[in-house]
Amino acid sequence: MAISFDQAIDTVLDQRRQRQDLVIPLKAFSLGLDATGEKITGTIDGVDYVPTMHCLKQMATWMGVSHAVLNQYLRPVVDVRFKKGVASDVVRFERDQTDRELLVALFKNGIRDGRVDPEKQFKFRTYNDGTLRAMLSDRYAIIDNVWYLEYLKGTFEKLGGDSPEFVHWRGDADTIYANLRLPSTTQVGNDGEYGGMFNIGNCEIGKHRISITPSVWRQICTNGMMGWSRGQTWSKVHRGDIDLHGLALDISAKITDTVPMLAQGIAALLATEAMELTARPSEMIAQIADDHKLSTGPKGQAVAVLEEYANHESSFRNLFGVINAITRAAQKVSPVEQMRLEAIGGELSQLNGDGWKRINSIAANMKEEKRNKIFGRVAA
Repeated sequence: MAISFDQAIDTVLDQRRQRQDLVIPLKAFSLGLDATGEKITGTIDGVDYVPTMHCLKQMATWMGVSHAVLNQYLRPVVDVRFKKGVASDVVRFERDQTDRELLVALFKNGIRDGRVDPEKQFKFRTYNDGTLRAMLSDRYAIIDNVWYLEYLKGTFEKLGGDSPEFVHWRGDADTIYANLRLPSTTQVGNDGEYGGMFNIGNCEIGKHRISITPSVWRQICTNGMMGWSRGQTWSKVHRGDIDLHGLALDISAKITDTVPMLAQGIAALLATEAMELTARPSEMIAQIADDHKLSTGPKGQAVAVLEEYANHESSFRNLFGVINAITRAAQKVSPVEQMRLEAIGGELSQLNGDGWKRINSIAANMKEEKRNKIFGRVAA
């Protein structure tokens, strides 16, 4: 479903009415478990909040606890079992209250005896639902999501043409992840309409930079393919004093310069229909998974891409079908991983004939044992 700028802004405004940012010294914040021992809690002014995983990672960074340890003590311990050649995860045991108490003790140990200045000010983002979404230092500069959306809206209004619309809106009051489709760039390909769009990102709580990346959309499945050439992403970190006027000029320049180039991205994608597969589709997808660090195993991204190809793109025995299988799979993962997979699609669209021939040859010669491991299966 597509939504307008105004609908996106209203969504963010409605959600942020449910939050409050509290700026306090570290000594005014404490950690523990709730009454049931099931959840880690952070207490501010006598009120207990449950930190999100993102917030726990921020705490871990400040309190000297590795993210690997954090993940280890919050997730069940699993073993991999094979049945009829297919791998699956079997839970050996769940983490319990004792594990969570140990984790809280590690957090407290990281700030004892002044290891972190107890007077240091932090901004804690709390919500009325009792969640604690972020622990931000005074160096983190928040770029307001509503400001960003309103400035984008004004920029496109100055450019004229049909108003852009958001597809794959995965934003909230804290974080924007969305594809902004430009109807005025639409053209017809062999299997329907194509057009240009921008991937828009910003996070007020440290998950993502503010960013703009050109992209291509395919109407038949509304999936995106980001950044069809290197260096096309514009982004800025949230640190120090932010010059909003300068930031606005950068945003406007990026959009104004890139809109006329969107047709090149569409042409690059459509040209991949002529680049035929000589390796088997499963061989090519395994090779791409290996090259681009897709997650593996029976529930991994490699399997998801293979399934999307088999279910929707198998009539395209070419690079075009493989790219669209990747970007279809991208719609079913986290927003951060969606951006990464769509960017892989954009990178693949830039392969020339020799590069495509080379990757086909490498894919066809991958050892079966390695390919089976990527897809989480054993040889028959």
